[in-house]
Amino acid sequence: MDNNQDLMRQLQQNKDALLQMMHSSDGQRLIAMMQQQSGLQQAAGAAARGDASQLTQMVQQLMRTQEGAELVDRINRTMGGGK
Repeated sequence: MDNNQDLMRQLQQNKDALLQMMHSSDGQRLIAMMQQQSGLQQAAGAAARGDASQLTQMVQQLMRTQEGAELVDRINRTMGGGK
């Protein structure tokens, strides 16, 4: 989970990396999966104001599924956080 927390920190600190991730096919799939959960708008608004805790919780919840875990792992590796 540390790699994924590092990814979240990297995305918070680097808006270009966030935009790159959001426009990738994996990023689009992640967004689609998150839209199936309630509270995405609120979590995104909080993240924009500097509080990514709700967004982090949503990603952690997605990671409890095999598809979500694989998706976040691919994004992490793409962003340079994987080994």
